[in-house]
Amino acid sequence: MNIRSARPADRERILEILIATARFTEDEVDAAIGLVDQGFTELGGSEYRSSVIEASDAIPSIIGYVCYGPTPRAEGVFDLYWIAVDPLWQKSGAGTMLLRFVEDEVRSARGRMLLIETSSKESYRPTVRFYEGCGYREITRIKDFYRVRDDKIVFCKTL
Repeated sequence: MNIRSARPADRERILEILIATARFTEDEVDAAIGLVDQGFTELGGSEYRSSVIEASDAIPSIIGYVCYGPTPRAEGVFDLYWIAVDPLWQKSGAGTMLLRFVEDEVRSARGRMLLIETSSKESYRPTVRFYEGCGYREITRIKDFYRVRDDKIVFCKTL
């Protein structure tokens, strides 16, 4: 598997993956693809960095993507905004590779901390287990943040 910066030609495949996961609402998919688009169109670079993971034996070859960037007004802190892997490739190690890639990128940018926000909805249970399994710890939970009975969970890893 290979990880590289996302290109405009990857947009449709990223959108397909976001939809295929069946975890995100239509508004969330729109927000995620909006950050990808912003990274392609901002002159001088964007604070949103998107990368894709490819598998040479897959058709299509892009099997996942990640979007991350520095946290505004915080020294050495980065946010993981989105990470998604095609359901056919989940549990293949692709998600872990994407997350480790981001951690390495953050370290090379002299980052010291990576934050991840997610939902407490039952459908996000595998996501929460994934982050915990990758060494992230829950540092806060805001009850009923997204909607009633849907808390915002913030995970952190010091790098």
